[in-house]
Amino acid sequence: MNFTHSQISNQIHLITFESQLEITSTLLRIQEHYESPEFRGKIFSLDEYQAWYTKLKGDFTYYTDWNGFNFPSYILKPFWDGKFDPLSEKEQAIVDLFRGKTEPFYVIGVHKGMSEEKVDSLLTHETAHGLYYTNPDYKSQIDQILSEYDLASIKSELASLGGYHEAVLQDECHAYGIDSSSKLKTPIPEEMRSRLRTVYQEYQKELQI
Repeated sequence: MNFTHSQISNQIHLITFESQLEITSTLLRIQEHYESPEFRGKIFSLDEYQAWYTKLKGDFTYYTDWNGFNFPSYILKPFWDGKFDPLSEKEQAIVDLFRGKTEPFYVIGVHKGMSEEKVDSLLTHETAHGLYYTNPDYKSQIDQILSEYDLASIKSELASLGGYHEAVLQDECHAYGIDSSSKLKTPIPEEMRSRLRTVYQEYQKELQI
């Protein structure tokens, strides 16, 4: 498996894969233990997830549906504790990579199977998640901005995609607002985008990207 690991801050780790298939097939269960509307917080097999996702989408398209990944360190605990036994070799490599690292930390993942412009945009989206989790001041400023807008329609569309638990929708509104490549059909207010990006750019200066 080809991936590289680096840190863009003391608490934000970046793993970069060579292809979309590599990142999706490696991180599926870790990511969906965090974000899935059906499997968040649950122990599940790949077969169980594939059956649910196929029923939802009509076909198992996960490996081509998603590009960026993000999760907080506590999500790895049941993987460290052996509750997801057996792990695939790919999962084991990630679990071992982060075992013993000082918590809390956040992991973001991207892949190179896209244009450089899209990789940069995806990295912005995932870095925003990392900042939201690891920096209380950043999160406070972001939440204040979001509180001034009606996010119901944006959250509804995000929920309809099948990849997001309601617990992460606020964070996703923030990251999609900052990421200019968003393909959401629901319009995101340009004023909100501008304000979110201003905060992101202020804090992004401190990161090693």
